[in-house]
Amino acid sequence: MIRRKNALLDTALVCVERGIPVQAATIAGAPDGDWITDANEARDVWDVDEPPNLAVCSSPTVAIWRLPRIAGAYGKRLYEQERPDVWPPTMKLPDGDWITCTLQPDTKLGPLATGVEYIEPGVPVVIPPSTTMDGRLRWDGSKFPLHPLPSADAVLSKVLRAEEEYVELHGQLG
Repeated sequence: MIRRKNALLDTALVCVERGIPVQAATIAGAPDGDWITDANEARDVWDVDEPPNLAVCSSPTVAIWRLPRIAGAYGKRLYEQERPDVWPPTMKLPDGDWITCTLQPDTKLGPLATGVEYIEPGVPVVIPPSTTMDGRLRWDGSKFPLHPLPSADAVLSKVLRAEEEYVELHGQLG
């Protein structure tokens, strides 16, 4: 019998190898078990016929950020215009906001755009290739967590600039 590729297992294993804790999640996105940092434990959970969704959290090797809808979208475009070597994994949420991943900041960050939120360690974020009630999740930067991550400042400074430009043109964020 030929078995389909198990992308959830592959992603869980790469996350654990990169020091990113993983957790099983339900289709509704609710946590369903303990945080896992061991490859053998990850295999036990995801190497099954119907693997659960996959959640990760911020850790010493990754900072997860929630970005507001307008400033996040425009900030992403500003970042892309610089043709960087490293693209941040970015996922659009059903409410229009964004999730993005960067390296943990080495120093205190300057001001952040309104609504930018650091997702604290231990707070689960369901990631691709999970399937939720809203459909299959997708990354821009789909090689997460295989590729190197950009610095938090490189990404978040563009989101702040996007907010400033939007407010200058439109008077306020919508």
